[in-house]
Amino acid sequence: MERFGGRKSFTLMELITVVAILTVLLAITYPAARTVMDRVQRTKAANYLRTIALAHAQFITDFGRAITFTDIKNISGNNNHNVNNFAAVLAKYGYIEDVSVWAWDFDYKVKAYKHDTSKTFPTEIYDKSSKKTHDSFRVFPISVVCGIVQCPNFDYKTLLKGKYPAAYSRGLKANGYWMESSTDNNGGVFGIKGGLIAYYDGSVEWCTNTVGKFTKYFTQMKTSTICDAIPNTHKSIQHIDFADSNFLNWIADNSCHSLP
Repeated sequence: MERFGGRKSFTLMELITVVAILTVLLAITYPAARTVMDRVQRTKAANYLRTIALAHAQFITDFGRAITFTDIKNISGNNNHNVNNFAAVLAKYGYIEDVSVWAWDFDYKVKAYKHDTSKTFPTEIYDKSSKKTHDSFRVFPISVVCGIVQCPNFDYKTLLKGKYPAAYSRGLKANGYWMESSTDNNGGVFGIKGGLIAYYDGSVEWCTNTVGKFTKYFTQMKTSTICDAIPNTHKSIQHIDFADSNFLNWIADNSCHSLP
């Protein structure tokens, strides 16, 4: 009776063929998988930004004014203004208490912070005992840039009637383009590919750039600078501390932190 022995290994040619096939399959599927992942991240970020925009809109409705420099200064614990303290104001009144809304898990700066064993990942935004921004959240990198308005004799509800920018993903420059991802404070969450902008009406859009996109609030002329789109006392703040004395007079550089 004829007997057949089982094969115990691949030949070199078979192994090369298998590797070649897997390489081709990977090359075909990776871009598609990357596209799906990008879409998922943008959707999550859009939902977070919408939450922030609507929370500030509700604050305006409830208090008859927008968040001001004074609100941020009083809650900061160090007289500095940054978006962390902006978030703490909203948390104080129960509008947003979830850290993940401000610090996106796919943001390279947030991921680096999480992996740094010397850092403390915050679970709270507002410290009810001290009535200040929670210590661990005060120094945490934020994925969002937000606006505050301090304008005498201005009807703040006007912000809710039109398409005025309320918040956007970190990295937008004053020239309308987004910064590449980097280790500095201003690197774009999505790199130079673009970013997301949320408006007070709850809409959110993806922009590869904002060149000529906005209309200046007073002159109605086209501008690439996001902060020109609402009253000229608007300031745009992110995860950088500015003391009262230099923040109010700080002129925007190519990072678009603050604009007159």
